[in-house]
Amino acid sequence: MSTFRQQAIQALYEGSLADVGDRNPYAGRSLTLAKLWHRGYMRMLSVRIECGPAMQRYRAGRAEAEDDSDR
Repeated sequence: MSTFRQQAIQALYEGSLADVGDRNPYAGRSLTLAKLWHRGYMRMLSVRIECGPAMQRYRAGRAEAEDDSDR
């Protein structure tokens, strides 16, 4: 038998491992666990956005533009 704390940690962890577009498995069952899963999911999305190839190209372009404006 797991404690609520263990369930909460599991929900947060599962959200961070979810794929884009996955449905919240806790929706309709537990508001608290659903919110924790959503928090993990949002963390996963922000990591993918910040570390993805599109953001790397964007940052490289901005750095290049700043170098050009300094001249």
